[in-house]
Amino acid sequence: MVDLTGTGEIRLKQEYDYSSLEQLEGASELIGLFSAELWRAPEGFDAKLGGANLTMRWRACAESAGLATLRQGEGLISLSVLLSGQEADADAATLKSLQLHLVRELHDTGYEPAFDLIYLRERPLVASMNFRAPETAKGRGLFALADRCFAASYFRKLGLA
Repeated sequence: MVDLTGTGEIRLKQEYDYSSLEQLEGASELIGLFSAELWRAPEGFDAKLGGANLTMRWRACAESAGLATLRQGEGLISLSVLLSGQEADADAATLKSLQLHLVRELHDTGYEPAFDLIYLRERPLVASMNFRAPETAKGRGLFALADRCFAASYFRKLGLA
């Protein structure tokens, strides 16, 4: 797990294992929700997260890589890239599309996009950019777990967790 700044710089790297994640309050429910959604629609879905006006959107870029966004209402609060390492070309294409998006979004803002993600070789990998925290305590709790729980579900589905 890698947490990124809004410009794509690495803020924190942390390893998580599935069994430790399940011990966190609320994680089992999120893992169950995401696992069910992935089995129903592995190419993409939108899932409401209980009572906090949060929605997780998944879009596969390939069978082994994709992008997840977390929204509160209509506002984007985080973006995560998931790379399994099973298809190097799919990982590279997914990273390239994210990097091009960063370059476009930061053009003429006074901020320089970082290219840290391109050099990360660890797989499987989930890297998340958090833009703002939800307004409620319940929302913040779900926000703190959502990307990690989704990654646990996704990588387990691929046989990597």
